[in-house]
Amino acid sequence: MYYNHNLRTDLQEWKNRLARAEYAQLGNQLNYFVNNVEGNKILHGFLLGLINQYNFDIEYFDVKFKDRGGVFHNTSYKNDAEQPAFCYQLLKYLHHLLGNYNIHHTHLFGSYDRAKNIIIDDIVTSIVYFFHDKLDKSNSTIYLLEKNKRRVEWFTKSNLASKYKNAQKEFEDILEEDLRLFLFDQGIDYPFSTPKSASGRTDIVGALDTEDPLIIEIKILDKDKGYGLNRIKSGFHQIVKYTEDYSKDVGYLVLYNFDKIRYDFRFNESNSIFPPKLVFNNKVYYFIVIDMYDGETASKLGEIKRIEITENDIIKPD
Repeated sequence: MYYNHNLRTDLQEWKNRLARAEYAQLGNQLNYFVNNVEGNKILHGFLLGLINQYNFDIEYFDVKFKDRGGVFHNTSYKNDAEQPAFCYQLLKYLHHLLGNYNIHHTHLFGSYDRAKNIIIDDIVTSIVYFFHDKLDKSNSTIYLLEKNKRRVEWFTKSNLASKYKNAQKEFEDILEEDLRLFLFDQGIDYPFSTPKSASGRTDIVGALDTEDPLIIEIKILDKDKGYGLNRIKSGFHQIVKYTEDYSKDVGYLVLYNFDKIRYDFRFNESNSIFPPKLVFNNKVYYFIVIDMYDGETASKLGEIKRIEITENDIIKPD
């Protein structure tokens, strides 16, 4: 959650550097902005998802620029996603055309001052706003899943664990129903159970009838049932398939841990920020562990076994 907030701050600073750039430095600062965006796995993944949906090639922009400075004239967009896709690919076209974004050497936009205003106010701002929207939605979901984690661990764990232990089958259904009810109470409309996709049935999809469905997969960690790393791996591979089926770039894996074990996710991204996240195939996957062990009290719990899980442990095939 805090990582996304930091990204928003970084994006604003990169944009501010453009605004402060003097004549000969605008191209360098624009190059700095693009390199930082493309160097961040999350932001770059968002962009690649856009390009897959809305592709504008060199020939397209060559035609647009025949009317000098008229690339924005008569340009309409199908939705809020197509505009940043257009703007990002326009930046790539300018790099192709000018080298290191040498805006001060071209008259494509007219005067230098006009070019700077168009680049910052029309092109870069559209991309930054798109990123802000994506990060805000992700933050909201992470906030709700973290809130549910605390709710269960602090208040409802004993009752939920008792239902789980007394069940004869369909163990995950008990946990899924509890999470769906919580999401509904928190304003997630229609948190459907097990909607069918090309890859099967995922556990929870919210806002399925919108352009931005929420996709959550639930797995149980319980050594008595043989549920351990194998369940984390299978849950991850399932959520990867579902994000592809629904053309999403973010997925959430919620793990209910009934063992006296702590799982430490050691991914390439920062480990100190909740929740751990893994960037794979230009998509972002969050892992939320809910500790369900209901044995001794905290004061009597003693030493807890810790299992370290790396990116390779999850991604590599069996």
